[in-house]
Formats: sequence, structure tokens, C-alpha cells
Amino acid sequence: MQTTKRLPISTTNIALVSTFVAGAIATALTQNWSFAVLLLTVGLCGLGAALYARRPNSRDITRLNAIEYRDERDRELAKQGFATVGAAALILTVFEVVLALVFFNALVALISCAQMFALCIIWGTANSNAVKRR
Repeated sequence: MQTTKRLPISTTNIALVSTFVAGAIATALTQNWSFAVLLLTVGLCGLGAALYARRPNSRDITRLNAIEYRDERDRELAKQGFATVGAAALILTVFEVVLALVFFNALVALISCAQMFALCIIWGTANSNAVKRR
């Protein structure tokens, strides 16, 4: 009989928490202590939220907001939420590109354009995958 050990939090949350902690370390190395503390605090709050959502009696909304899905129903609900977030991210990125170009900040404009391009590629890929599954 093979048992699979479940991680204490989802892989997505491990990546998010790790990124915040790594950012806190990198920021601390540049002696920017206030942002290091901020990043570490956000990472630890995310860890706490994920662990809280893993409780057996956690509510659906708690699990969805913490990206700690328990079953396929949670995953389907999350897809609907992330579809809305993706559309909003694309719209906000277009505003960001326009503002960067209006105020002629070349680096911000370049980063914004790259972000918008990446979101469009991800969106198209996700749509293709969704159509193939149906």
C-alpha cells in the first residue's frame, strides 16, 4: 500500500512564499531594511493564510482565496475567479503601457510591454488548452 504525503501547503503557495522570502533576503542584502521587513511580513502572512486554509473545517472561500484547493470543485471555482483576474490584469497592463509611453519612461514601457505580451501569450495558450479539453 503506497501512501502519498501531502505538502503542508500547495506548490503555488510554496513558490509565492519562497519568492517573497528570497526578495526579503535580496532586499536586506542591499541594506533596504524596511522593504526587507515588508516582503518577509507579506511572505509569512501568505504562509499563515495557506496553513489556515488547510484546516479540515475551512470554508470554500477561505481555501479559494488562499489557493489551497481541496478537490476538483475548488479547482473549477478557482478557474472562474482567475479568469476574471486575468482579464483585469490584461486591462491594467494596457493602462500601464499607455501611461509609461505618455510619460516616456522607456524602461517602464519596455517592462510593461513585455508583461502585456506575456499575458497575451499565456491567455492564448490557456484558451487553446481549454478548447482542446472540450
